[in-house]
This record gives sequence, structure tokens and C-alpha cells, in this order.
Amino acid sequence: MQKLLSVTPLKRSNDVKGLRQFFDMCQIQIRSLESLGVAFESFSALLCPLILNCLPYDLVLEFNKETDGSEYKLDKLLKFLNKEISARERAESSFSAHISPHQNKISPERSSLPKNLYRDSSGVKFDTRKHSLNKNPSTIPTAANFIATSGEGNEPCVFCGQPSHSTSRCVLARGKSLSERKDILMKKGACFRCLKVSRHLSRDCKVKLNPCSLCGKRHHDILCFSSNNSSKENNEKIVTDEDTILSNSSRSKEVLLQTLVVCIKGKRSDTFVRVILDTGSQKSYISKFIAEKLQLKCMGEETTVHGLFGGIERSEKHKKYVVALSDVFNSYSCEIEVMDQERICTPIPKLNDSELLNELKEHGIFVSDASMSESYCLFEREPNEIHMLLGADVIGNLLKGEEVKHLRGGLVAVNTHLGWTVMGKLKVEKEKHSNVLLSLYVSDNCIKDLWSLDVIGIKEPCEKKTRIELEEAARDHFARNVSRDEEGRYVVSLPWIQDHPPLLNCKNLAERRLKNCVRSLERSWNLGNYEAVFHSWLDEDIIEEVQKDADTKNEHYLPHHPVYKDNSTTKIRPVFDGSAKEKNSSSINECLEKGPNMVELIPAIINKFRLRKFGITADIEKAFLQIGLQEDDKPFLRFLWWENGDKENTKIYQHKRVVFGISSSPFLLGATLEHHLKQVTGHLEVTAQKLLESFYVDNCVTSVDNEEELRRFMIESREILSPAKFNLRGWEHTGVSAGGKSTILEEEKKVPVLGLIWKPNKDTLSVNWEETSKFNETPITKRKILSAVHRIFDPIGFTCPVTLKPKILLQECWKLGVTWDTELPFSISRKFEKWKEQLKCLNNLEIPRCISKELSPNSDLSLHVFCDASKTAYASCVFLRTEIDATITCQLVQARARVAPIKAITIPRLELLACTIGSRLVNTTKSDLGLEDVPICCWSDSVNVLYWIKGKENWGTFVNNRVQEIRRLTNPEDWKHIAGILNPADLPSRGCSAEELTESLWWEGPSWLKKPREEWPLSEACPDFAIINSKRIYWPLAKVMKLILGRDGRVRVVEVSTGGGSFLRPIQRLYPLEVSGADKTVWQKRNTKTVDDRV
Repeated sequence: MQKLLSVTPLKRSNDVKGLRQFFDMCQIQIRSLESLGVAFESFSALLCPLILNCLPYDLVLEFNKETDGSEYKLDKLLKFLNKEISARERAESSFSAHISPHQNKISPERSSLPKNLYRDSSGVKFDTRKHSLNKNPSTIPTAANFIATSGEGNEPCVFCGQPSHSTSRCVLARGKSLSERKDILMKKGACFRCLKVSRHLSRDCKVKLNPCSLCGKRHHDILCFSSNNSSKENNEKIVTDEDTILSNSSRSKEVLLQTLVVCIKGKRSDTFVRVILDTGSQKSYISKFIAEKLQLKCMGEETTVHGLFGGIERSEKHKKYVVALSDVFNSYSCEIEVMDQERICTPIPKLNDSELLNELKEHGIFVSDASMSESYCLFEREPNEIHMLLGADVIGNLLKGEEVKHLRGGLVAVNTHLGWTVMGKLKVEKEKHSNVLLSLYVSDNCIKDLWSLDVIGIKEPCEKKTRIELEEAARDHFARNVSRDEEGRYVVSLPWIQDHPPLLNCKNLAERRLKNCVRSLERSWNLGNYEAVFHSWLDEDIIEEVQKDADTKNEHYLPHHPVYKDNSTTKIRPVFDGSAKEKNSSSINECLEKGPNMVELIPAIINKFRLRKFGITADIEKAFLQIGLQEDDKPFLRFLWWENGDKENTKIYQHKRVVFGISSSPFLLGATLEHHLKQVTGHLEVTAQKLLESFYVDNCVTSVDNEEELRRFMIESREILSPAKFNLRGWEHTGVSAGGKSTILEEEKKVPVLGLIWKPNKDTLSVNWEETSKFNETPITKRKILSAVHRIFDPIGFTCPVTLKPKILLQECWKLGVTWDTELPFSISRKFEKWKEQLKCLNNLEIPRCISKELSPNSDLSLHVFCDASKTAYASCVFLRTEIDATITCQLVQARARVAPIKAITIPRLELLACTIGSRLVNTTKSDLGLEDVPICCWSDSVNVLYWIKGKENWGTFVNNRVQEIRRLTNPEDWKHIAGILNPADLPSRGCSAEELTESLWWEGPSWLKKPREEWPLSEACPDFAIINSKRIYWPLAKVMKLILGRDGRVRVVEVSTGGGSFLRPIQRLYPLEVSGADKTVWQKRNTKTVDDRV
């Protein structure tokens, strides 16, 4: 009833759209009243005069002609309105079809003009509010008068010259780029704000208009840069890289879906968006992004169960909206109920075949989705985006059943009230293709795995606990199934996941992949070398041939391909693809436990590699192939081969050893080595324990103190591993002979060590920058920046000040809402290009491998962790200080820098986060190096954080949780203050250029740390803090004098009396005091005092 009473009267009888909206609104509200149990007869007499007062004069006159005027009936009035409005809609539709193209190509609606503002035939503006239709019925504008004068008095559109619409609603302008629109306006001398040809600048414009709804600046929405952030030239490249959850990447014939462009009317502005018609959906949806941008009013919430592919069901809560739609010419409008959705579907390319477009033109068919460019939508985030889905609940009312055109090539054009759509399968194969399926959400969880190295050593305790539990389960399975054969070789069982999905044999897939493999080998003249590897495996009993009549019920075939390594002893070797799978099936890797994350071992092994004077590296020859498999697992590791490349001579082999390419193989190798080394006793036990801490998969990386220990380690390690068929080879080490010369002859020999480059002759470590420096892909996108960042592998973290810069750029992209494959704004792409160009400065950047010259009982060692934060990042770094006699050295052990959260938090809290990861890092480093008894010093330049750590107060949840962890990992007395200018963690917390990093030598630690302790900068004591707002201990004593009742009869406010006077207080701020009978007299006496008594 409130909505009916507040409706705006209709002044124009030729406003068919307004009449239809008014009628639909009345119908909705009347049905709502009926659903609430209100009898129709009870409000009929009230609503009839109300509705008649809102109608134009001529409609009221026509209704009175059909009734005797004695009694108004609501049902008759509604039937009359429906009949009249339907007749006017038919007349308007039929009349608009006869408008000549040179006069008006779109329906001559006046909605583009300001409300109630028109021009007479002389071009003079007048306001219908000042010319009441009731005063002069002869001046009612008719359809004939409207058409006759529409082309004479209207100001033509600046872009196309047509007088039928305003400049701001020009469809052709939406199809042009931003620069083209601006050029047209500048040539015609139009204002960028009001779009009028008045020869004034936008800054001098006096027209009262709202600022741009996209960016809030002083220009029109149609000229906003946000609607043109992706150029048309780059759109095709972006679409071809798009990934969807249910996408098929095969080059099949393209199928066109029913898409079109509509206008959505928002609270502040209107916009054109692309919609898709989907009769398979029971509901209609709108993207949350558009609903928020247009400030649509939420009508409630509804929980819907989505039925996805494969019978999967998921329940989701959606907001409901009522959206006003119209076609691009504004000749038809309607209101529909939609629900919001994060993402409707993946971008759908438009029809761009020139022959089909010409055929549509011959038939006089205007397809809005094919005729308008990608920049028509003011809120477009990525090319060809779909913002609305119209389901079966509304499509039936939109279709014009009699207008269907069958086109050449098998396509069908269907006309709807919102415009023509084209659908069907193309008979010709397109060079560019897309397969689109409904994708209700996009998950970026896999992106988190790329940052796993950044948090090694500083992970949350709860994450560590979960990881350890998973590792223990995998180790228990291994221990129950490991054994040794008669040769001493270990035999293991594949760690199958309990209740894993069915595993198909994938033989057809293996045959297809083998065909491509053989073709590639023949082109490179390596077929013989590749086949020789299989023959050698047969001779060594690594694989065995399977007869064709063998059991095929439980088997699985692995595809394989060659890998070339020029710097390896084996130039070519087969690698098996354990992730290969047929459609709607699982791979063998998905059915096996992967075991613990081996990458987390890298920093610990490198720390041990850097601790002592002589570095050592070696690897196990064909490590995976030295471990046998149980008989039940062998049929699942079969593969095919064409002998001599002949398809008719197909051989079936199966593995008898652990396979390189299976996800569980690294774990099985590591568990086998650990199991073997723990069984060693006697004089070899010390070396076995050292080996146990030195293996990463098949690489042995460690360090020793002197040459004698080096020789003993090499001999004893071979003796320990050879009984298990493990042969350590490829020994590299630093060593100095009696003459002081290097024992390594190659002057510039480079040895890869767990992702780093080690030069044994110089005994230095460096990062491999070659892959990143070769990165020249354009255009720059968020995905490509992420790819470039993760080409840099630095587990130590000595280059983290440089690698922090692109991570900050990535966060800027997230804040802007840029999608993965959209070209980045110039400001961001230029910063990335500058960062990449400076990387060449780091090609010769090297740090010492050894962090301590010599460890002896006389060595005075200490670990120093520095913490700092800025508004963009927070960091911590750990240094080892070694003092032997009067010689003091200092070297960086590890450093970590993390980007600050997107949600802004205060600098003191970021400093606290830096101290938290610093506590974790120094604790992990101390454990890795075996320096449990070495004293540590923790440094921070934040007085606030030091007060939190050393104070005894109970802080808020955020501060208290982190302070408690810091106190558990470190001693509060070990925390000291340092001036910000002396803090080496300042560099990784802000980031720097490659040139600044090279000049800083920050990995050598601050200069004052190489001086005696007496010369260190004195730590500033924490100043006395004044508590401004502490917990109240004393409360004023008061008496309730009066209860103040609310409108509902309840008491929420009372009048109280204290020694300072009477006050009104909410009862929530009053705390009752139990007063005994003996104390009442005392209270009354105290209450008479003029002082403010306290309890």
C-alpha cells in the first residue's frame, strides 16, 4: 500500500513504457495484498480513485466512457488498462517498422531527453509540468505529432548526427574507442562533460551533472578510461589463453551461443552489458560486479541448490534484485527478477565472420552483439565478458516465435524483444576456437603453492602440525611394506590412497602419445639413442617385457617422452607422465600419496652446506631405478614401445623399479635412504647421521671442517650406501692443497646445487638469472609477472630486496581488480620493465658459500635476527657472527620478506608481524645448523613492539597471540632496540633496485656488528608509557530516581542522581549494586554530599 500511495502520476499518454511499468507495478502490489489474506473487495474502492488520479487525462476520459460513472470497480479498471496499453504497444511496434532509414534507424523514444523536457516545433524548450494536460486537453502530444516533430526540434547527436537520440545514448559511439570518441568531440568543439557543441571546456562547464559514475572525475561516463582499459587489438590474444574449469581444448567446430547486448538501468547511470540466453537454467542471474556498480536495490535473499555437471550439487545464497532492461534502441523494456552470482560464465567471443555478417545485413537483421565493439560497457573488466544470464523463467516472454531466419552455413537467427540472436554450429572449422561451459566460480587456490618457498621456516604452527601428521601416515605405510631381496636391494610398495578413484588402463592415450614421441625422435635423429636406453634397462633388469596374453584386468599404461640434458652423463632419457589421464578418469598420481613436501628441506640442507669450510656435493647414480617394486604394483606401471619405430612391432614393458615421473617416487627414495641409514651402527654411525641430514632426493649436499674429514666422508659414505645398490658419484668439493692452490682445475666451473650456482674454485654462490633475463613476453599481464617472479629461485633470500618489487606490483594488480590476462596499465607495466632491465646488474652477484671461516671450541658464535616493516612489506633476516681470536666475521644465513596484507593495518602491527616471522626464522635456523646452545640477539627499531614483547599487560587478540608466540620461541630479554638507519632489515622491507643491492653488500651484515660488543650502538631503553584509557576501577555511586517509558512501554533510559547532579543514562551503562537493609541509610547520607563518591 505504501508503494501504491507513493507512485508518481503519469503525465503523458504516449509514454507506453511508463504505462506498462505502472500497470505491472499495480498488479504486483495487488497480488501481494491478496497473498497476505486481504480481501479483494476491501481495497477495491480505495485503489480505483488512487489509480485514476495517476493516469493521464485521455485514459481517464476513455475509462469513464465505458462505465456509467456511478461505481468504480478495480477488476474492470485493470482489464481496461491492460487492453489500452497492449493496443498502444502494438501500434507503436507496427509504426516504428515504417520509419525510413535516413530519418531514424532506431525507435524514436524521447527517454533520452531529460524528464518532462521537450521541444515544440520551433525548437523552444518547454516543461510538461507547467502545461497540465487537465487544463488544455487539446495539447496532449499524440503519436503522430511526436513523429512529425521528432526530427525537427531535437539537437542532433554529436557522434552520428542523428536527431533521434541524445549524444550520451549513441549506440555507434559505444562501438568506437576512447580516442576516437575524443577526436570527434574535439573536432566538433563539444564539451567533454555535457557533450554539447558550445565551444567551452569541461572545466568551465556550468551544466549541473553528476560526476563520472566509474571514477568520480569531471567528465561524462562515455569518456571514462575505465571503460576502455583493454584495446581491441589485444582482445583476441587474451581470449585464446583463457582457462575454464570445464573447458575442452580440442579444435572442434565452433558453436555460437545466444548472446545479445541490453541496457540495464541503474540508480545513477545506465550501461550496456552482454547477456546470454540459457533455457537450461531455471533462474536468471546478474554478476555481483554489475549489481554493485549500478547500485541496484536488494529485494531479499534466496538459497538455491545448483546442479552442476556430473550430478554434483552445491547450495549457495544469492541476493535478489528487480532489474529494468531495454534493448539497445530503447524500443522495448521490461523488469525481471534476477539473483546475483560472482561470475556468470567465461568470456564468450562474438560472431566475427564477415560472410555471416553480410548475410545478416542482407536480411535486414541487426545483431547487437556482433555490431558493437568490446568497449560499449562502461564497467567492462575483461573482453567479451558476460554479465547476465536470462533463464527459462523469462525467455519465453522475450521470444517472437514468428521471426526465425535459417541462414546459410547452418546458423539460425532468432528475434526477441531485446534484439536478434544467432546460434548454431559453424560448418567451417575456425582458426580460433573456444569451448564455453557454465563456470559458477573460479578457484585460485593453486596460486598459493607458488609462494611456498617464501614461507619455509616461518610457517604457522598449525600448518606444521597438519603437515607432520600427513608425513607420519605416509611413513607408517612405507615401514609396513619395505623389504630387501636376495641382492640387498630394497623393495617397496606404492603408497595407494585409501578408497582412491578407479584407475583406467589409458592404453589408447599411451598409443597416441607414443606416435607423437616416435615422430619427434625421428625428426631429431635420436630414435636409436632413445631405444638403446630401453635395451639397457632390459639388460639391467629394470624393466621386463609383458606377453600379449598376460592378465589385463588390473593394468595402467604410462605415456613417455624424451628429455635432453647436455650437461648430464645421460644425454637423453625417457620421462614418464604419471599425470596423464583419459577424459572423466583419474591419473595414477591422483591415486597415490605424495608424502612430505621435499622442497621444505632445501633451506636446511643449504644452511648445513654453508656452515663449514669445505663444501661437498654428489649424487646417486640412477637413484630411482635402484629401488624395486612389489609384484602387485608392476602392472600399473606398463608402457608401450615400437621396436625400430615400427608400429606393427609393438612391445609392452612394465617397470620393476621405482619410476621417475610418479608423484610418490621422491618420497619412496627419501624414505628408503632414511630407513637404510638409520640401521647403520659402529664406526660408520657418525657418517651415516651426516648423510641422513644431507640428502635432497638423490643429491648429497653437505660440508666438513678439514681435508682429512673430507676424504673420510667420501670413503665411508660409499661404504654405507653400496650394499643397498646406491652408488654415489659426481663428487665436487672445495679443497686446498699444501701449496695453497685450488684442487679444482676448471677456473670457472659451475656446479648446480639445489637451484643455486656454486663455483668451487671461488667457493661462492649465486642465483641463476638467465631464465628471468630472457623473459621478453608482451603484453605485460598479471600472469606473466607471476611467471617471471617464480623463475628466480633463491632459498637463502639474499636477493629478496630485489624480488620484492614485482610482488608489490602484483598486489597493486589485485587491488585494481585486474584479471590474469588483461594488459596492465602503463604505470605498472613500465615499473616491471624497468625492474627487468636492471636484472643484468645481478649476473655477477655472488656471496660467500661459507658463513664461518673455521669452527672450533674457541669460536664465539652468535645469531642475530633483525626485523623491520614498511607500509608495503615486512621482513626479517638472520646473520651468523663468528669471533675467533681477534677476527670477527658476519654473514647472512637466511632472509624472508613478505608483502603486507591488502587490508591496511598499522605500521606497529606490521612491525609485530616482522618480529613474529623473525622469531620463527631464527628458531628454524638454529635447529638447521645444530647451534642450539648459541646465544641469539633480536633487533627491532619499533619501540611499540618492544614494549609489547617485554610488557606484562594483556593486549588485544591480534597483538596478544603474536606476542605469546614470540615469547615462546625467544627470550624477551634478548630483544633489543636499534636505530632504523642501522637496521639491515630495512632494505628487504622496502625493496630496492638491482643496482642498489649490488652496492649495499647487505648480506655481510651491518658494519658495527663486526666490532667488539663494547662498541655496539647502545640500545635505547623503552620509555615510560602513559596509559591514556585504562580499565576503570572506581565507579560513581548513583540512585535511580525515575524510570522513563518508551513508546512500547519498555524502559531503556532512567534518570539517576549522583553527588554531581541528576543525569539521563541508558540502562546498558548502569551496573546495579546490591545494598543491604543496614546500608540503605548510609547510602542516603552519602548521596546528599556534593562530592562525587566512588566505590
